[in-house]
Amino acid sequence: MKARERLSIKSSCILQMPSAEPPPPAENGAPRSELEQLQMRAGQVTDDSLESTRRMMQLCEESHEVGMKTLVMLDEQGEQLDRIEEGMDQINADMREAEKNLSGMEKCCGICVLPCNKGASFKEDDGTWKGNDDGKVVNNQPQRDNKRRP
Repeated sequence: MKARERLSIKSSCILQMPSAEPPPPAENGAPRSELEQLQMRAGQVTDDSLESTRRMMQLCEESHEVGMKTLVMLDEQGEQLDRIEEGMDQINADMREAEKNLSGMEKCCGICVLPCNKGASFKEDDGTWKGNDDGKVVNNQPQRDNKRRP
């Protein structure tokens, strides 16, 4: 028999919620015996415990649902970050190709001073643009090299 079935069977046996009142007298008007009072109290404690267990089960189920939703959202956000990183890698590749093309143009017409030469004053940091397979977020960017001035 499963735990939920046992809980439902016990819940169908519950007659009343516990109260702080003294136990009522027996049917014939005589006060209840100590054994009857203890049995009544044991039933009340059992009922309290059953209700508490039900509340805990419901809270556990709600927590499980929230955890599953959180896991799904984190997975979606991880996929978004991967797509963003791929886009940044593509932008970097396009920028490198553009730099090569502009430096080739500079060789053809050496008279013009092209503003793209200022890009050479940035330090290359391989860690910035490399693929990050460890799952950590890239938090460093290319920095300006103050030692070299054009």
